[in-house]
Amino acid sequence: MDKQFYTEENPINKKQKQFGFFDQFFKFDWLLFLIVLGLSLFGIAVVYSATYSSPNAEFRNAPFSQFLWLLIGLVIFFVVSFLDYHAIVKWSWILFLATIPLLILVLLVGQTVNGAKSWLRFGGIGIEPAELCKLAFILFGSFWLDRFKHRQIVSFLTLSVAAFIPVILILKQPALGSAGVFIPILFAQLFIGGLKKRYLLIPILFILFILLYAYIGVAHLGWDIPGLKPYQMNRIRTFFDPNLDPLGSGWTINQSLIAIGSGNFWGKGFLKGTQNMLGFLPKNIAYNDFIFSVIGEEWGFIGGSSVILAEGIVLLLCLRAAFFAKDLTGSLVAGGVAAMLFTHIFVNIGMTMKVVPITGIPLPFISYGGTFLITCLIGLGLVESIWIRRQK
Repeated sequence: MDKQFYTEENPINKKQKQFGFFDQFFKFDWLLFLIVLGLSLFGIAVVYSATYSSPNAEFRNAPFSQFLWLLIGLVIFFVVSFLDYHAIVKWSWILFLATIPLLILVLLVGQTVNGAKSWLRFGGIGIEPAELCKLAFILFGSFWLDRFKHRQIVSFLTLSVAAFIPVILILKQPALGSAGVFIPILFAQLFIGGLKKRYLLIPILFILFILLYAYIGVAHLGWDIPGLKPYQMNRIRTFFDPNLDPLGSGWTINQSLIAIGSGNFWGKGFLKGTQNMLGFLPKNIAYNDFIFSVIGEEWGFIGGSSVILAEGIVLLLCLRAAFFAKDLTGSLVAGGVAAMLFTHIFVNIGMTMKVVPITGIPLPFISYGGTFLITCLIGLGLVESIWIRRQK
């Protein structure tokens, strides 16, 4: 049976909407909250380790800043959880449109960090609009696909164009990893939205073409990918062969592999990772993009696999909320959040182990970064809201 679209005029849904705080409290998914809280606190400990031996005061203050962002994020998480997600999705087009000027503003006056102009500074606070745009796009896609679910061509083309705009702006920063996250989100929402399989073949064939081009053209024929910076091309080439530039673009991946491999089964112990403490893993990325390398060295196979397992459970709980959502809107939101988190988890961990090229995106709940942490917590707050209001 098709999931019923929520409207205020629908007396059945209006009755379901009216239940008190204690009803919501007992329907709350506390397992999801406890796992995310555990991952976030563990992440602060790893950030502390990754910045412990840095002479830079800003890096050493990172774990304290992360703890503050976690407190703020948890407050927002609970507020969003107990709000009706329909009220948020209803205004999603405004939220999405509001992020576009922020992305343009970044290109004009943004702060450059690690080669990408991705940050806006407001006093001592920095925000990364690309992260906010991902969540706004998930909400907008949910609104749009439900509204035009019977007009598949219109919904497919319009949502693809909507995704194309932030992708182009983010690529100009340039932040290839953040731009690439929009593609799995778009694909997941189109799939959940019931788009016919023949239309889904278009993005699949496009992705396969890019992979084939990279493997044959870039790795073996020396071609360049239009629009990418030279350092990004070097990352892709050294992904296939790190020895092409062992002291340059190949250095980080080689040190990451050494760090993870040297952790063995139990790890070297907290604050005892030599690759990390001695700075072989660059300090400016060890606490963010390559934080899994620190986990692998200090906590070993047990620690790394535990993090992957916990992140996997979070994904399964998001998919469970999508399956039991009382309407298509809820399924689209929860599925989009799951797609965003999965892409970050797969790419971040994969690039530390030479499974995917280095693209520079954080690991959910573990890596340092206030904007991304709060974005993830808001996304899971929406998942909680969907779960609380699930179908019986």
